[in-house]
Amino acid sequence: MKRFYIDALNKSTFGATYYDACAKPHSDAEKIANALGFESIYLYGSRLSKLGKPIWKKILLHAYNLSYQAYVLWQARKLNSIHNADIFIQYGFSTEAMFSIVNKLKKNGNRIILLVHDVESFRFKSVWKSEQNLFSNTDIVIVHTVPMAERLKELGYKGKVEVLEFFDYLNDYKTVSPTADIRKQIDIVFAGNLDKSMFIRKLNTLKAHPDFHFFLYGKYTGELITNDFVQYKGFFQNDDIAAIEGTWGLVWDGEETTSCAGNFGEYLKINAPFKLSLYLAKGLPVIVWEESAMAHYVKKYNLGITVNSLDDIYDTIHNLTPEQITLIEEGVRVFSQNVKSGKMLSAALNKVL
Repeated sequence: MKRFYIDALNKSTFGATYYDACAKPHSDAEKIANALGFESIYLYGSRLSKLGKPIWKKILLHAYNLSYQAYVLWQARKLNSIHNADIFIQYGFSTEAMFSIVNKLKKNGNRIILLVHDVESFRFKSVWKSEQNLFSNTDIVIVHTVPMAERLKELGYKGKVEVLEFFDYLNDYKTVSPTADIRKQIDIVFAGNLDKSMFIRKLNTLKAHPDFHFFLYGKYTGELITNDFVQYKGFFQNDDIAAIEGTWGLVWDGEETTSCAGNFGEYLKINAPFKLSLYLAKGLPVIVWEESAMAHYVKKYNLGITVNSLDDIYDTIHNLTPEQITLIEEGVRVFSQNVKSGKMLSAALNKVL
């Protein structure tokens, strides 16, 4: 059975920058699919995201983006020759063009395999029907976690669901084993959208210790309160993980340090944040919210610690036994190699092919 990877994403804004965290999981997934024999076919134009506030610019933007959708559908004519093949597509944003492409491929007798990056109706609690058309035309969906799989089935999805557990992070970085006790120097890395991660404005309310620091990486447009306890470390290219300093990686979201509340907290209960894979690729043990979907995998594979509040981090790490530290270091070593070599997605695809 022939295999094709269909890229219907917009390269002009979704993969053009080495600092964009959205670009890497998609490009890595394509490389993994290619290694399994999927031939890439590209369907995209040059969509615009903004042209300014005047009404005439908004009209021009709307007209341009309509033409972009038409261009993608025109390109999609090349799909008419594909029949009875395995089709691998990545999904992260709702677009009518993608819905049309999947419908066309399905009608030609192809088997559709969809890798989910985000489900907008889960993430923002919007109407599921806006995405139902896409999912109902897929045969296999690869989702992040068991809770995400259960949510899809509750909404009536009838196809096969495979669980990824967490994303790969392809990289040739040579993971360095800790040379010191990771209980003695707790330098916590947080990488991501710092404007969205409002809790970082409250890190200074945590009790400080001489061996306890937060290292922040990422873009921000607002104001950051930094000092010796909370330090801003700037940017790093998504393939240059050697530049990251620190001994632990934090996966957290929302406005509070005491819990991951609100929509972001609810999404963490089913989501596998890509930053967790970044930390593992670097060789860092991770800290996750106790109620998140990732807590199950952190415990199962000995990848770090789970906490209810950021206030619990210092004591939880200091109370780890030497035996627990050894298990964590070994778990991180194994899964660091797994994510860097693409084993997570490879395993999921091999199960369904």
